[in-house]
Amino acid sequence: MDENKVVETANAETNSKSDLKATIIKCVAAILCVAILMVTLSQSVSKISENNLKIAEFSASSNSGSVSVDSNVGGSVSTDTDVAVDSDVPADDSTATDAPVADDSTATDAPSADAPASDAGASTGTKKPSTKAEIVDYFNKAVNGVKTGAKAVEQKGVTNYLAGTTTIPGGIQGVYKMLGGDSWLDDTLKKNGHGAETHTGDAIKARFPVEGEAYASKLTAADVTNATCTESNGVYTIKITTVADAKSDNIKHGEGHAPKAFNVILPGTINDNIPGPAVSLVGKASMNYPSSTATITVDVATGHVLTADYDLKWTINFDKMGIVLPFGTKSVYTIKW
Repeated sequence: MDENKVVETANAETNSKSDLKATIIKCVAAILCVAILMVTLSQSVSKISENNLKIAEFSASSNSGSVSVDSNVGGSVSTDTDVAVDSDVPADDSTATDAPVADDSTATDAPSADAPASDAGASTGTKKPSTKAEIVDYFNKAVNGVKTGAKAVEQKGVTNYLAGTTTIPGGIQGVYKMLGGDSWLDDTLKKNGHGAETHTGDAIKARFPVEGEAYASKLTAADVTNATCTESNGVYTIKITTVADAKSDNIKHGEGHAPKAFNVILPGTINDNIPGPAVSLVGKASMNYPSSTATITVDVATGHVLTADYDLKWTINFDKMGIVLPFGTKSVYTIKW
């Protein structure tokens, strides 16, 4: 199906505007749009960053058919090659109130990492960090050094997956189950990750977390629920777990918790790329980021990051229709100095 024909407007009989028909058409249109969103998100989730998101084409090969509406008042749903939706059926204008982003006003901001660090890694010759604040500070200096001093970042792979059970309204479950439900979505996500890539120069800034920024982390102790540091054979292993971010439809890099250190998918990116007809039915997307983890290994002698593993949890919410899509993205890197 052509991207510009996600939902075709058809001429309907002007004398058959019963509430029942309107409800049926709106329901089927909603089912179609959710099917489109499911395929779009699963096929393009690995490309959904600020720099390269694009909407995947929803075609017959994606779900072995498309949905059409019987023009009779008892309308039926069938698999066909065309979609007709009554253009006179008004979209639901109800809105949901988004929860505010967790308030960080009481936290002390970490020093800005926008300026080049004096060294290309964490401090050396000091005692092992032990408190949460010390570990977070060490983590920041280490990963920020990747942006300023690493010769290359080898991205071993990026794997997307379903991080929980989806919430799909009853009237929409038919098409979702026809696609294969949660098992289908999880399989499709995993098949659409990134393979191995090597980044150098400006590409490190563009692709290593936080993508497109001069810094890799602006976390404070208040952004972290747990931080551990262990040492073995001259190597620190540091694991950071972030505070869960509240749902918001307006958050940017460097705000909240996870967006300070992860390649997060922003709500603005989702909303800017949802097909127009779908927006009127499912409403604006909001995002929340459940607790996510970053694990790095650091050479104690140099303060250089050796490996970095990120496991980001991110959930898309379409509150207007009660749709919740919990996703996860695992990214693995090896750093060369």
